[in-house]
This record gives sequence, structure tokens and C-alpha cells, in this order.
Amino acid sequence: MQWPERPHLGGPLPVLSTESQLHVGIQICGAARTLAPPPDLAAFDRLAKLAIDVADGERIPRKQLDDVSKSSKSDATGLRVAKLTVRAALNHLYAAPSARNTAGTCVENATSALARHLAGVDPEATHDFLAFVDDTIVRRELAAQLAERSFSPTSPLARVVSRPLAAGKKSLGLVLAALADGRYGLYVKLKQKWEWHEGDRATVFATVPDAFMESVIQDLDRV
Repeated sequence: MQWPERPHLGGPLPVLSTESQLHVGIQICGAARTLAPPPDLAAFDRLAKLAIDVADGERIPRKQLDDVSKSSKSDATGLRVAKLTVRAALNHLYAAPSARNTAGTCVENATSALARHLAGVDPEATHDFLAFVDDTIVRRELAAQLAERSFSPTSPLARVVSRPLAAGKKSLGLVLAALADGRYGLYVKLKQKWEWHEGDRATVFATVPDAFMESVIQDLDRV
């Protein structure tokens, strides 16, 4: 199995909170419903809803999450992915600070389970799925960064288009995203302050600092 040719669009390794990791897991769970539908879709949907409820702020009892997410060797791929997503929700709520990475491990295992299933069915679908996971990760990273600074996009984030490294550093330089309404959003540091700008392609591109123009142009050409 091969990750996309340019993991994370060539930018730094994304750093996600357990909450953001859970949101990624929920997206993977949603993909599993289509790519590896289990025999009992109603049971699958009940599990998925539990994870969504936790992501929405509901504090479901630990025992309930633990009981329904216990795995079995007979679990079909889709059901295994759903249970792992609930397990990620459980760890997000209840894991000790020293074991917070267990939520991310559940998401990784869910991704691997679905990718292995697809590899035996359609290798091209496997590549497309891993590209979807990568896109989901960087989109959730941007959503969390905007929320942290109280920026509210006027249209949902559809896709991250560019996220180059800062010049001479291993940190993020900027993030250019396509918005659901066809416009673009730019998360960029100007005069030592992170800002969020929205507009059409030309307007937003004009805000890109000179040092990043070449890499952003190349990324836009790939869209």
C-alpha cells in the first residue's frame, strides 16, 4: 500500500488533537459504509452515531462504549472499522493523559483495516482511499487551527490545496484551501500574526507572500 505521492501536500507532519483524530476516524467510518458495507447496516449506523455523539460533546458512559466496541474475529471489515471508531471515541473521553495516543492508534488501525480490504478488491480504490485519508487529516488540521484562533470560514472547507513549509524551517508556512462555495481561503502569517482571508482565486492568491508564490502556483495547477 502506498501513501499519496506527496504526503500532507509536501508540508510538515500534521499534529492533531485527540478530538481532531476522532473526527478523522468518523470520516473513515463513513467511507467504510460505502467501501466495505457490513451485513448489518443498522448495527453499523448505531456504532457510528455513538462516535459522532462523542465528537459533538456528549459524554457517553465508559462501560457502554467499551461494551459495544469489543472486537470479534468474525467482524466484517466495515463493522471492525466502526468498532475502532467507537474505541477512538472512548479513548478520547477516558484515556489517561499518558495514553492519549491510543485514540490515534484506533484511527490508524481502522485505516489499515479498510485499506487492506480494498487492496484485495481494487488496488486503485486503495490509492484513492489513502488520498482521501490524507486530505481529511490536513483539512481537520486546518479546521482546528482556525477554531483555535476564533476564525470562522463563511463556507465549509472542501479541500486543502497547498500547505508548504516555512522557508528554511520545518513548520507550516501557510494553508490554502478550496471552500465549498467555489471560493478559496488562505490561512497565513502576515506581520507576525496569523490571518484568515477569503475570496476568489485571484484575490486570495494576491495575498500569498512572495516566498510561497511558486509552490502555491504549482499546487493550484494540480487542482
